[in-house]
Amino acid sequence: MILEETKKYLDRRIDEGFLDTYVVMVTDGGDEGLISSPNAGADTLFDIASMGKVLVTATLILRAAGEGLLGLDDTLAKYYPDCPDEKRKITLRELLCHTSGILRVELPDEVVGADAHDIVMCGKRGSYADSITPEVKDRIARYVLSRPLGFAPSTSYVYSCCGYLLLGFIAEKVYGDNLDILFDKYIKQPLGLARSCFDMPQGTPDSALTHYRAAAGDCMVADSIVYKLHGVAGNGASFWTANDIRRYILALLDYSELLYPREYYDLAERDYTPDFEEGRGLGWLMVDSRYKQTGKLFPRGSFGHCGNTGTSFFINRELGRHAIILTNATRFSYMAHDYKYCDYNSVMLMREDIHNAILRDISFDK
Repeated sequence: MILEETKKYLDRRIDEGFLDTYVVMVTDGGDEGLISSPNAGADTLFDIASMGKVLVTATLILRAAGEGLLGLDDTLAKYYPDCPDEKRKITLRELLCHTSGILRVELPDEVVGADAHDIVMCGKRGSYADSITPEVKDRIARYVLSRPLGFAPSTSYVYSCCGYLLLGFIAEKVYGDNLDILFDKYIKQPLGLARSCFDMPQGTPDSALTHYRAAAGDCMVADSIVYKLHGVAGNGASFWTANDIRRYILALLDYSELLYPREYYDLAERDYTPDFEEGRGLGWLMVDSRYKQTGKLFPRGSFGHCGNTGTSFFINRELGRHAIILTNATRFSYMAHDYKYCDYNSVMLMREDIHNAILRDISFDK
């Protein structure tokens, strides 16, 4: 597969100052294509941001459900007995589908218990386990659960980073270990992932610069919540390569029980929010006419996820098609606005443009 149109588009965006690093990996049936900027390749690490919600957190929750360690209809009251009344009946299924009503809130330093010294520890081995103890995690969960709901559970949909933060804590509770250790044990090692990790140290060779701050400090992660949790959290921000994401996708396409039991694939890849803003499975973003960022490349029934750093991956089982897009476009938008905010709509439009360029390349090849 020759991704000529896609490469022309992305190289032009580099010339325009919209990004400086990208990798695109595409499979269509038995045909494969790979393009990248000169400073990157298939084994370059990118902060995948919220793609970690499915690649790590939802995967661990579905695995734990298959092992009988939890149930998808378990309520928050089971894991947080002092949960406020209006949140006691929120289920793990609602958290997975972003229909819980829990909204994203930033974490005050006094809740995390992080002083300046602690924050500097981010990016150094062991900082999460040493400083973000089970007691701190429970304090963070109580703070999140003390905030007002955006709506009554299951009556609407709002994308919720803090819902996945709680799911990460719950995975840690049922497995009895930290999220980064669970990732290594249950995802990285079984799938044979080569480089992907949490809390990538500054200066790691062959890694993209994707954070949103004027100075990185010792922590390379972009998301502000994960930054305060020393680089490890259920709402995303692990670092992956295109090759490692492809390994995950191939296991998924094979219904591999290395990820979770066969019956949970059908449960996960179902649209639980047909009447809301966009389609959501158990973690997955479901593609249909409501979703524009996959352009015309992925038909209804496809699924995947995006990351706020300018990344995404989507899959269609019937076509044997998947596309991995890794960029640092969001960082460049922040830079263009003096690191104060970004024009994320332009990043979303970029995804649509890339997917449509891929389709032109695939159509030309055929």
